[in-house]
Amino acid sequence: MSALQALRGVLREFAQQAEVLPAVGGAQEELERPDAEEREDQRLNYQERVFESIFESDEAGRFPTLYRPTPPIGRREMHLYRYFLDGSFRSYFLGTVLEHERESPVHFAQVGACALRREPDGSVRREQLQIRNILLVGKERLSEDLWASLESLTTGAGIHLLNIAEREIDERVASDMDLRSRAAGKVRYETRKLEAEIIAQLLPMLNEDTWLIADGSLMFQPILNLLTQEGQTYPVIGVSKNFRKDPQFVYRRGPRAQRFSIYRLLTGLQAAHRTAVFSAREGKVVFWYVRLREQRHLDYPMMGVVKVELANPTQEPVPSSLIDRLSSALVAERQVTPHGRDRRWHAHLYPIHLAERAVREALLSREAVQQFLKWR
Repeated sequence: MSALQALRGVLREFAQQAEVLPAVGGAQEELERPDAEEREDQRLNYQERVFESIFESDEAGRFPTLYRPTPPIGRREMHLYRYFLDGSFRSYFLGTVLEHERESPVHFAQVGACALRREPDGSVRREQLQIRNILLVGKERLSEDLWASLESLTTGAGIHLLNIAEREIDERVASDMDLRSRAAGKVRYETRKLEAEIIAQLLPMLNEDTWLIADGSLMFQPILNLLTQEGQTYPVIGVSKNFRKDPQFVYRRGPRAQRFSIYRLLTGLQAAHRTAVFSAREGKVVFWYVRLREQRHLDYPMMGVVKVELANPTQEPVPSSLIDRLSSALVAERQVTPHGRDRRWHAHLYPIHLAERAVREALLSREAVQQFLKWR
């Protein structure tokens, strides 16, 4: 309870310097939107909607086919993926602070990220687990003295103080969006920053036979900068279970060109197959889709498919053989799944599920936060 005790002390001191309207029940958990990952994909790629560059090179010199078989290659044949990273968070609205004619929401969040390492025998162990406690307030809505006091209080308590109104590099926010609505995006951003820090620590352990799977997109700016700064391709892929539904794809050029919506593209994608590779960010990132499960077991064609991303600092087409290898090893990761425990079961990679669960178990429970964080 040390984190909550420290935060309760901060809130007690803070409430003596300004008027506070507490949230009902002391702390209201702000639940994450079910389509948050899809919305992030749209936000990170809002400038690109039509993808027409096939960005892979077939060693035989043939034009890449739209679909390629990627039969599963399991750990006993090729133990390619050794590290698995995911992050999670819990966020709470604590109330509103009033200072003269100004007001600001106050939020508390715990963000966490966990990396698991899989041993040759298939067992997994925790390689990295980091939890960060965050207090979010609108700096511009407080006087300089009150903000300085809050900075001093949170620094002494080991809590990170963030300005909700500060705009991030990747952020696209309407100018009239209220601060409470912006807090959710801010917390998600801090979670991804923590994931980027762990990726940086793991890079020295990776090589062409030891890869890391990170949950979500690699196009988040701190992660992309990290994976492209040295001009080499790092053994890291990003895998998204939910992704944007609005892009269009063009296959071939001239009179033979075919245009596909993502729905049509994935409808033709068979189990244990992948699509051709497309480019984003002027070739700095390549991506493709892999079907993990047969459509006959699922409700609609977009289920059972993951989007895979690879940072590509050389901005040159990626060898088809590498993409096939990555995809076949990825298909094998879907064998064990938490069916019935998560609505995303059809696209889960089991080690990623374990990493997410490790983070969730390390975060404070909703009941503990609501009982302990009450304004005095």
